[in-house]
Amino acid sequence: MKPLLISPPAPRRRSPDLTPVMDVVFILVVFFMVVSTFSQTLVKPLKVSVPGIAASPTAPVELRVLELKATGAVLDGQAVADLAAALAGDKSKPLSIVAGEGASYQALVDALDAAQSAGIFDVRVRTAGGGS
Repeated sequence: MKPLLISPPAPRRRSPDLTPVMDVVFILVVFFMVVSTFSQTLVKPLKVSVPGIAASPTAPVELRVLELKATGAVLDGQAVADLAAALAGDKSKPLSIVAGEGASYQALVDALDAAQSAGIFDVRVRTAGGGS
């Protein structure tokens, strides 16, 4: 009798377990679905009335111009020592504050405070270079 030669089984090639990866992908899909429905319900539409073509152009607004320079403040072309008293005169016109190159931040804050105490709330601030 011949001896039976039994060879060990060939090693099976193991593939990586993809179950955890599938779980993570599923959780991410569910998360993004929930977030997208929340973002759609939380966003409210913005209603804007856009003027039509037939809308008449508005007349240019006459401004009071306050120039802030390194040497001081100039209101409508005249140097001003007391800013609050000078601004208290005409409250109907909007105030445009033009900050010059040498003007300090404190001068701008003082001008805004003076405008508020004078009752002027339509204030526009820009730099001397023409930017807004």
